[in-house]
Amino acid sequence: MRALSSVFLIAALAAGLAADAAFGQTPMTVLIGNATANDTQASANDKFAELLTKYSNGRMKASARHGESLGNNAQMLGALQAGSVQGMIYPAGFLSTVVPEMSLFDLAFLLPGEPAKITAFTAQSKAAAKMMEQAEKKGIHVIGFHGIGPQSFLTKFPVSKLADIQGKKFRVIPSPPRVGAYQDWGAVARPMELGEVYTALEQGTLDGMENPPDVIYKMKLHEVAKYYTVSEHFSFVSNVIVSKKWYDALPKDLQDVVTKAGRDTIAFADSAYTKSQHDSLEAMRKVITVTNMPAAELQKMKDLVRKGIWERMKADPVKGPVVKLLEEDAANYEKKK
Repeated sequence: MRALSSVFLIAALAAGLAADAAFGQTPMTVLIGNATANDTQASANDKFAELLTKYSNGRMKASARHGESLGNNAQMLGALQAGSVQGMIYPAGFLSTVVPEMSLFDLAFLLPGEPAKITAFTAQSKAAAKMMEQAEKKGIHVIGFHGIGPQSFLTKFPVSKLADIQGKKFRVIPSPPRVGAYQDWGAVARPMELGEVYTALEQGTLDGMENPPDVIYKMKLHEVAKYYTVSEHFSFVSNVIVSKKWYDALPKDLQDVVTKAGRDTIAFADSAYTKSQHDSLEAMRKVITVTNMPAAELQKMKDLVRKGIWERMKADPVKGPVVKLLEEDAANYEKKK
């Protein structure tokens, strides 16, 4: 029922937008869809809407709609492709159902952990440019990527070595590179919606999960799992996207507005996420046990995924060429550091 209501709401808003255009009325209504609320992602969506309105000198009236008020991520993405939702900012991995190559940002130990460094990596990435090209073919115009932060283990038990996680059940995003990494490490990957994780940890159907500090702290997941082991084995990449159908129909000066607003939002997100990750980690240090995974154990994890899921992804006829580009990107990024 909620999904159906969301579809009707999006259709009604789209009809209003079409009516505005037909009668030449201004400002143009612009909807920025967002599934979360009261977090840094929501703040980034608000900033994008604010800058669209500001830079267009009021020709656009943009607003971010939070908490799945326009539907869940999949529903909003469909509406964006159709042009009835104009923009979104959310993790790139969720686009992998439409653009499979996007899942490759989830390869273990690929990206740096700090938000601004993730952004810098994607800005020079040939693989990212290829992903953007593929997204265009699916009705999605990617303005750019930015970093959210590193992901580490939150568990109900102490972790000091790879063997500690073997056989344990971990919540993961349903992304092949992530599921494959846990298989390589001998752990059990359980894809699950984030909203279900607190109860699953509390009831013992999960032994742990991974996420950046701000997600864990703000969602109070540290209340039911008292050990955070800094491993930074994955990093979260987000993207600023708009409807290609809508973007292509804009006059050139407003296309430039959208591009500038998106790029400035990325700069805002780098700063906001850097502060949020730092503050949340420090807050967790005061209430749970926070430790670092030893370097030798991290190397074991790296070796296993390089021989495992990395090679399996390289063998994929669609994803293989992009994995090789990502390897080149990583080498080039290291040279420039």
